[in-house]
Amino acid sequence: MHCPSGLYDLGLSAGTISVADETGGWAVDEGTDVVILGAGIAGTLLAAVLARGGVKVVVLDAGRHPRFAIGESTIPHTSTLFRLIAERYDVPEIKYLASFHGARAKVSANHGIKRGFNFHWHEPGKRQDPELSHQLPIPSIMHTETHFLRADLDHWVMRVAEKYGAVVRQGVRVTGVDLGESGVTVTADEGASVRARYIVDASGFRSVLASTLDLRDEPCRFRHHSRSMFTHMEGVAAWERVAVRNPGPVRGSQSTLHHIFDGGWIWVIPFNNHPRAGSNLVSVGMTVDPRRHPRRDVPAGQEFTEFISAYPDIRDQFAAARPVRDWVATGRLQYSSSRTTGHRWALAMHAAGFLDPLFSRGLSFTMDWINAFAWRLMDALKEDDFSVERFAPVERLTRELLDYNDGLVANAFTSFSSFELWDAWVRIWALGEQLALFECNRSYALFRANRDPAILKRLEDVAPHGSLPDIPEVRAFFAWAYEQADAVADGLRSPREVAAVLLRGIAESNFSPPEFGIVDPANRFFTATPARIPRVLRWASKDAPEEIGSNLIHAIRLFAAIRLHPEEFSVAEEIKQVLARVPVLGRALR
Repeated sequence: MHCPSGLYDLGLSAGTISVADETGGWAVDEGTDVVILGAGIAGTLLAAVLARGGVKVVVLDAGRHPRFAIGESTIPHTSTLFRLIAERYDVPEIKYLASFHGARAKVSANHGIKRGFNFHWHEPGKRQDPELSHQLPIPSIMHTETHFLRADLDHWVMRVAEKYGAVVRQGVRVTGVDLGESGVTVTADEGASVRARYIVDASGFRSVLASTLDLRDEPCRFRHHSRSMFTHMEGVAAWERVAVRNPGPVRGSQSTLHHIFDGGWIWVIPFNNHPRAGSNLVSVGMTVDPRRHPRRDVPAGQEFTEFISAYPDIRDQFAAARPVRDWVATGRLQYSSSRTTGHRWALAMHAAGFLDPLFSRGLSFTMDWINAFAWRLMDALKEDDFSVERFAPVERLTRELLDYNDGLVANAFTSFSSFELWDAWVRIWALGEQLALFECNRSYALFRANRDPAILKRLEDVAPHGSLPDIPEVRAFFAWAYEQADAVADGLRSPREVAAVLLRGIAESNFSPPEFGIVDPANRFFTATPARIPRVLRWASKDAPEEIGSNLIHAIRLFAAIRLHPEEFSVAEEIKQVLARVPVLGRALR
């Protein structure tokens, strides 16, 4: 078991956890405002925000922490939202999650560092060709991303919620929810109950509210179709030791590593990839289209091993690996809901629906949802107004975020069959991530400057569109790109034909600085080194569309302003990380 090393950084002692839920019964104070079902990161982050704002919150969960969970990789968009929510709702602990060094120092030494995304395209029976690879490094000015060991992270966030007054009851299986005009009553299998003014279901796929209200779409409305198997393993070889010819500035072991093949992909997310790592674990999973790769009647671990035997480099990476827990195998991952909000209730992001872990967007969607939902709920509690209309923007946000991701991931799976098309689609993804980050950072920079929450309305408005800026030519370009990929999925055009069209469209666009390399068909490493930043700023001020250039300038100025700020980055932790690599001097830090 991995214990959260940051437990005492909250000013708590191990004895502050209530044991009322260990004795077979549970009780809560009268006057509960909000009951949250699910003590995963979505439920407890929301609980921390609400409790900090003076809301009386009760969290109920059938399980207990620490526990296994996936959704372990952050993206820059996620980290900016951690910062923004920490400041907007005055929960400074959330900001620790915005950088690897903060998370390692304050939350757990068991988290891994993430310096980029690596994608390697494979063909059966062949060694991986390093020319068929892409890399999106995290710029050195940021170095913020993290591979979270969720057992530690989720436990720690629960403690933050408790610190601010949320009541958390674990081992409580909810058996019924009664939604009344004047309040909500939740009952459990022990016969105990809690009365509240509002309920949020953050329990994921097995949502009690979704079941009670018959909210699940049958069939699921999403076009994407995949199943998955996953576990944590020891003994997974570092990718750079297997693929010694692999180019690019970021080592595979310090990235979120994606092995791409026709019909699916494999993730490799190391927690053991830095000198001060407290864990020797690696998160491993495979997601495939069951229409291409039907589920076999064998244990998941056996299916994984036999599947990767057709891919020599992947096979070699896992030659000495062994799982430390049972494999989890799923049916179809995708599920959707007809509604996500109603009178006195709401479904959190992963209770409302789910697509696929490709591109690591799960945590960022949760943070987009919390940012838009929490202040509306607090206002509703103050005004005693829980009308459906008040939460209509949250309904739209939840639905359209999922629909946007459906197109992104479904088209990615379509592209996996052809490297030419995948090469084009990964550029579409990288361009969208870049524009979304510029947009998010601009909002955060402006909010830091004057603390006016009205500024963040813009961020809520663009979030349903993948946070792409509200610029007609940008929205039109991405809609066109999705239509091109859809034509391949529908059998109307060939992958090679559409790949050529997309690459030409990307090259002719003026949304991305040429220095980043996304628009250059000959380049597969999309990075911005410090030496390139002056040329990027010159492009932003002279050649970029006005709003995109302004967003980019705000983004770069933001990171320049906060890079040495003690609340944003721990310079001492970064120095320790560097010194830990020194063979003798760094021994005490390892």
